This record gives sequence, structure tokens and C-alpha cells, in this order.
Amino acid sequence: MKLEENFQQLQNHPVNEQLQHNIRMKLDDKKPQKQWNWLGSRLGEFSFVLLLIALGSFLLFTSLQHTQQAASNSIQAIYSYQSEDSDLAFRAKPSTNYIGMENVTTESLVSLFENINELPTISPTSKMYGDYEIIIVYEDGEQRRFEFDSTYLYDVDKKVFYPGYGEMPAMIYSDLFAAHHSNKLPIYLMPLLILALIGGISVFYNRRKIELPQKNKSQNIAIAIYTVTVLTVFYYVYNIGLLYFPLLLLIILALAYLMWWAIKRAVTNPLILRVEKIRIIALVIIVVVFLIWG
Repeated sequence: MKLEENFQQLQNHPVNEQLQHNIRMKLDDKKPQKQWNWLGSRLGEFSFVLLLIALGSFLLFTSLQHTQQAASNSIQAIYSYQSEDSDLAFRAKPSTNYIGMENVTTESLVSLFENINELPTISPTSKMYGDYEIIIVYEDGEQRRFEFDSTYLYDVDKKVFYPGYGEMPAMIYSDLFAAHHSNKLPIYLMPLLILALIGGISVFYNRRKIELPQKNKSQNIAIAIYTVTVLTVFYYVYNIGLLYFPLLLLIILALAYLMWWAIKRAVTNPLILRVEKIRIIALVIIVVVFLIWG
């Protein structure tokens, strides 16, 4: 009964409007300010994609440019690509920014190509394809292309055959072999690391009994774009030419952002978001490391 009487007294108590006003003001001041996430907004995402396209176009354009320097017959650099397919045209590029290209400007190779005209010519052989494709870049900007094999050295531009590295000092082949194989990470480690990363995160989810959401439309779109991009890259590598590393890095970052974009629209659990962000960053690091040192 006392409780009911107390309630009755409170209801009859005059309202303190000033106190109510002060309380409302304090509550309004404590309301969290909504922060605008630029990258999470549609305008931010559209701007980010445009930035990637612009940067990619710039990198592709600059990769095709060659700087002309003061006239000189001296060799500026020697680049080598280890050829693997006889059906493809000459693929080597005058830059190590392309995947598979190595700088082989060593004393033995510089001496060989500076005195190339002193080598005896040989009869055309049953040429299949050279073990190595060589590009000589001179200080005046001139370039000469060669295919190098154990049985012949073929001048692609002048269509002249010289003896191969099998008849030359061993140092020449050693320099080429070392440039392409020394201090390289075994490529088979990359898929193993990726599988270990994916498996480790799956175990983490299972132990914590975290259920992942079903795939939504955003994830299906991301998977489709990812698949088409990867297939296009593989087709280009095996049928057209070498990949320009800065442009490839840009594609990797764009795909990583696409994965994150799809995950954000399917997941609300902050723990899953944090783990998936770590997974995407780790995948990018693994791929880039093997592209550089693999």
C-alpha cells in the first residue's frame, strides 16, 4: 500500500519544466556525432575506382615510353627473360618492371655483346626457341634483341646466327642462370601459405562457433569479377606478353578492395570483419612478396 501511495504522491507533484529542459539539453549534447566514412560511401567508392583506373592508365602508358639519351655506343643495360614457349613471339622487355625480366648487366655479358661483331657467324640452325631472350639497351636509346641457346646466339633484328653459350666461357651461362634462379622463393610455397591462411581462419571460426552469413548479391558480383580478372590475366601471360608489375599490383589492390566491399555488405559481426580484413591484407602481402622474390 505504501508503494501505491508514493506513486500517487509523485503523480500529484508539480512538474519541474526547467529540470526537464536541462536534462534534455544534456542528453542532446551527449548524442554521438555521426562520422561520415568517405571510403564507405558510394561517392567515395566511385572516386576510389576512378582513381585506380586513372593510375592504371598512367602506368600502362608510361610503361610503353622509352627515354632517349645522349648518343653513345656503350651498353647501358642488358635484360634477360627465360623463354618457355616456342610458339610465342619475342616477349622480353627492356625493364625489370615486367614480371620475369632480370637485369643481367654483368662483366662477362657486357664484354660478349660489346664484341658481338667479332664473333664468327654460323649457318642457320633448326631454331626452335632460345633458352633466354636478351635485350641490349645502349646509351643512345638503341635496342638489340637476341635469343640465346646452348647451340646458337640469334640476332633477332639482323637475323644472324652466332655460336651459343655452350661454346663460350662458362661464366656467361652462370650469370644468366644465377639471375633467374638465385635468391628466389620456391613458387610452390605460395599456394601452401594461402591454404594455411584460409585453413587457420576456418579453424578459428569453428572453435568460436561463429557462423558466417550466406553469400549475397554483392559477394556473387565480386566473385564473378574476380574470376574474370584472374582468367584474363592468365590468358594475357600465356598468350600475349609479360605483365607490367605496377599495373599488376594495381589490379591486386583493386581485387582486394572488391573483396572487402562485398564482405562489408554481407557481415555485421565486428569480429568477423576484423578477421576478414586481416585475411585480405595477408593474402595481398603473400602474393606481392612472391611476385617480387618468387
